[in-house]
Amino acid sequence: MSIFNEIFTTDGRINRLRYLKYMIVLALISGVSTFVLSSMATFFTGDPNSLPITMITGAWVLIAGAGNIMLIIRRLHDMDKSGWFALLTFVPVVNVIFSIAMFFVPGTVGYNRYGADPLIE
Repeated sequence: MSIFNEIFTTDGRINRLRYLKYMIVLALISGVSTFVLSSMATFFTGDPNSLPITMITGAWVLIAGAGNIMLIIRRLHDMDKSGWFALLTFVPVVNVIFSIAMFFVPGTVGYNRYGADPLIE
C-alpha cells in the first residue's frame, strides 16, 4: 500500500508511531512545496503572492488538511473513539491539548469496533 493510500483513508486504525511518521511526512511535503512555489513565483513574476500561486498553495493546504484530518480519524479509531472528535482540531486552545494527546494516549489493545490492533497486524 502506498503512503498516499495510507494517509487518505479513514478505514481502520493507526498507531502512535505511524501517526507521527505520516504527520511528519505531510509537514515536510507541505513546507517544501510551499517554499518551492513561492520561490518559483518570485523568480518568474517577482510577486510571491500572485493569484495563481495563492490558488495552488490554497489547493495544497486543502489536500494536506484533508489528509491530516483523515489521519486524526484513524488515530481516534485506534483509541476506540468516534472520528467526529476530529472536529476538536477546529476549537482554539482545545486543539493544542487534543493534538498533544493524540501522540501520548495509547490505543486499544486488541480488536475494537474499528478493526484489529495495528501493532499486531
